[in-house]
Amino acid sequence: MQDVIVVGAGPAGNNAALSLASQGYGVTVIDSRENIGEKLCTGLVGEECFRRYPIDPALVYREISAASVIAPSNDVVRFQTQYPVARVVNRVAYVKSFADKAREAGAQYLLGRRVVRLEQQNDRVSVVTDDGTTEARSLVLAAGFGSQLNRQLGLGEPSDYVVGVQSLVETEGVDEVEVYLGRDVAPGFFAWLVPTQPGYALAGLLVRKNAPERFADFVSARQAEGKITGPVDKPVCWGIPLRPLRKTYTDRVVVVGDAAGQVKPTTGGGIFYSLLASEIASGALHKALREDKLSANHLGDYQKQWKSLLSNELEVGYSARRVFEYLSDSHISSLIDQAGKNGFVSELAASPDVSFDWHSSMIGKIMGHPTLGGVLRLVNPLLARMAKPPEPGEFFPPEASSPEASMAETGTPV
Repeated sequence: MQDVIVVGAGPAGNNAALSLASQGYGVTVIDSRENIGEKLCTGLVGEECFRRYPIDPALVYREISAASVIAPSNDVVRFQTQYPVARVVNRVAYVKSFADKAREAGAQYLLGRRVVRLEQQNDRVSVVTDDGTTEARSLVLAAGFGSQLNRQLGLGEPSDYVVGVQSLVETEGVDEVEVYLGRDVAPGFFAWLVPTQPGYALAGLLVRKNAPERFADFVSARQAEGKITGPVDKPVCWGIPLRPLRKTYTDRVVVVGDAAGQVKPTTGGGIFYSLLASEIASGALHKALREDKLSANHLGDYQKQWKSLLSNELEVGYSARRVFEYLSDSHISSLIDQAGKNGFVSELAASPDVSFDWHSSMIGKIMGHPTLGGVLRLVNPLLARMAKPPEPGEFFPPEASSPEASMAETGTPV
């Protein structure tokens, strides 16, 4: 019997396996996919994440220090920083690199095994797959969003989600990130072109419904402009949680990553927060395994720690997300126009508080701006108050100030 079973070989699962195996625990990772890391993602990794969890430079497509935001009115505001704030990486290879290190540390991987049932017992957890049963003293559930396993454990599922759709396309003249806003493009959310290798980009969007149709229209419009010259692969949809689980632990089990809803609600990005939460989960399990105290009461400290780190970001980000969903195209165009005219974009780009991974400070600056914040408060006073910046001392992310279709349309197969 192993010490830990990790269900899901994504960023959170692989990093938890690496941490626990490095401390001498017996770890088995189970995933339904044969190829680790095959999940749709733009591969945008912030500089803080890059420093904390390094990647082979050969797997970096490009550095990102500028992006253009296209309003519904077709006005464009270009956001540029002095130094790169993110990198576009080979996401599959990046996630696989964690698994390779975990294997070197002693973790075993069972790939191509679909988990059909979890069974909690007094002294162990049994993971039943389509190929047999594996047992361990504890379980890290990193199965991604859309898994039925959360409900099997009585933990429910995130209360809100969005659908993402994306594909690789051939492009002409797309050399930096482009973000498209408007109800004709992605109501309440946004679409993107993220350049990867020369002549190619990831095209995608987030939307609550009709994702394939919205995406087809978006691609067609970019083709008419000459930016997209042709598709490379078929578009694929997947679910992204916008709210965390209310409870991310139970007897002998902790839940991490997309399965726990540890995702930035502003952008749907989950790599960095998943990696941070997996570190906290590994620390909590290390203590529990060492003391052989694996009840829910003893594992509850995991949730306290990750919420202390991420909860403020998730709450402020979700409030801002809901404010944005209330905006009409005219409101969005007005905001983009005002931001471009009064130097606010340059001010925001130059601010040392603005981070690719920690959004509450940027949201606070927008809400505190006399023009932009005034428009938002006029649109929805209650939600605007909810999206206020954190109080001083309320939130200190590590290194932040130092020199980081329907849900069933895809889900993440387990």
